[in-house]
Amino acid sequence: MPEQGLSMVTGSIRNGRMDLPPREPLSAFRKNVVRICHDLRLPLTAVLANAEFLTKPKLTESERDEFYCEIRAAIDFMSEMISSLLVGSTEIETVWSMERDIVETVERAIRITRVRREFRGIAINHRHEGIAIGWFDSSRLERAVANLVLNACEAVSPQSGQVLVTTRSSRSSLQIDVWDNGPGIPAAIHGSIFQPFVSFGKPNGSGLGLAIAKEIVECHGGEIYLDGRCKAGALFRISIPFRRP
Repeated sequence: MPEQGLSMVTGSIRNGRMDLPPREPLSAFRKNVVRICHDLRLPLTAVLANAEFLTKPKLTESERDEFYCEIRAAIDFMSEMISSLLVGSTEIETVWSMERDIVETVERAIRITRVRREFRGIAINHRHEGIAIGWFDSSRLERAVANLVLNACEAVSPQSGQVLVTTRSSRSSLQIDVWDNGPGIPAAIHGSIFQPFVSFGKPNGSGLGLAIAKEIVECHGGEIYLDGRCKAGALFRISIPFRRP
């Protein structure tokens, strides 16, 4: 699928109309299928973009190895998501928490988003404070952060956009902030932005990104919310436990 086609079906909640949820509830298995299909678009785009980079002439061996590793990482990411469908058809995906590095997890989420052609002019940065090793599901949390970063990139200017991901951790808790310098989110829809199938933006938007992020965070025993005190742009905050149960 061309990269342009991938970007056209990705929703944004910033500008446009807000679609109402469907009347008929989805079955548990269909919900999992819809979530996986939504999140597969990011690694698929990363594979396409890095494959294009590999065709460039005069690449050094280290550059070629780097692009190859990014493609392998994206494929592994997709494989994990598809495997989660085979584990079961429960309404909420299983969370497999292990000791992981939050810096590596966030950096992967940023790389898989930054590689898209339309986002290459956007400054996406990450700052970390505190310990890096904690107890969480790295694959699921990467999906949550990637959805927030994607949403932020769609909200800002392609030429002067700024997205900042900040992680702060202690031995007991982790906070992840995703801020962008876009136009912000109207106060009138603050209470509905995490609802599934609510799309405020592109006509073909699925309206699933924030709903998926919310579910993943809550499966970790945490919370996610839009900070209404942010005066410039939009700021989403995640807070989850960061230690072994």
